[in-house]
Amino acid sequence: TMGWVWGPLFGAFLVRFLDWRWQFYLNVPLAVAGIVAAWFVLRHLDEPTATGRMDWAGASSLTVALVALNVALLESSDIQSVTGLGDLTAQARVPVVPLLLLAAVATGVFWMMERRAENPTVDLALFRQPDFTPAVAVNFLVGAALIIAMVDVPFFVNVIEGDVTEAALASGRVLSALTAAMAVFSYVGGRRSERAGYRVVTLAGLTIAASAFVLMGTTWDSEVSFWVMAWQLGVLGVGFGLVTAPTNAAVVDAAAADQRGTAAGLVIVARLIGLSVGLSGLTAWALHRYNQLRPTIVLPPISDPAYADAAAAAQADLTATALAETFLAAAVVLVVALV
Repeated sequence: TMGWVWGPLFGAFLVRFLDWRWQFYLNVPLAVAGIVAAWFVLRHLDEPTATGRMDWAGASSLTVALVALNVALLESSDIQSVTGLGDLTAQARVPVVPLLLLAAVATGVFWMMERRAENPTVDLALFRQPDFTPAVAVNFLVGAALIIAMVDVPFFVNVIEGDVTEAALASGRVLSALTAAMAVFSYVGGRRSERAGYRVVTLAGLTIAASAFVLMGTTWDSEVSFWVMAWQLGVLGVGFGLVTAPTNAAVVDAAAADQRGTAAGLVIVARLIGLSVGLSGLTAWALHRYNQLRPTIVLPPISDPAYADAAAAAQADLTATALAETFLAAAVVLVVALV
């Protein structure tokens, strides 16, 4: 939870005062500290008593499917450090279609393997549990919507700030409103779901998050202030936070005691796949709208001294318009999750 809150600002400070590579360097001692802590904390727990061989065939085919899918999706949405959508590229460096076919074939192999395995990596019977599949699906859709906010906000800040280095710090500050609200209200959502059940809290969270996206999609432009961005992202974080605990708990509680580890893992996998799908869709839509709107620009002659400023302002407006529309698309995704 503290990582959610501190992460964006932590990364922003590294980019501003050191170098982006320090994000990776500093994770080495943090990982070592985590290993040491896990060793001392977990050594007192009872050893697992489950027997049976590892489902290597199922695990391998699932790994191939997930890696192929994610590489295909992310290679088709190559987002770099940019000042606007004009700097985005959508040219894949790998064959996307063959990778998607590989993912589909590997998924089919995984499904057949799991049906026959004595100790399957994922017991497919889990998906027949009443709460399981809907909660996994909601986590997938929440991931797709969440990445839109996490990627679009730095774009908007770059449009407003202009200086990429200063924009990194400003992005971290603004995103902290989203992540802090998510952290606090994930706890609130968990406590409320103990009394009201999964459905009421989840519906409330999705409604709040969808409403926040609609608000952002209709009010954010190239002149939007950081304060407006922050409080609206805070509302969005309230909605996402309320959804987190009940959907996670619904998945785990639907599983038998010896399958809860698998169920919890599927929650994370579903959300991460949602992130990849959302990022790919975000790039495709934003680039499409940017290129669609670009011919509508009316600029003074290139010899006019005001041309450069007018061109920069027009690009900022187009970028803001295209990105704001992705917020509305995210609201639609959350409405699907509501259903």
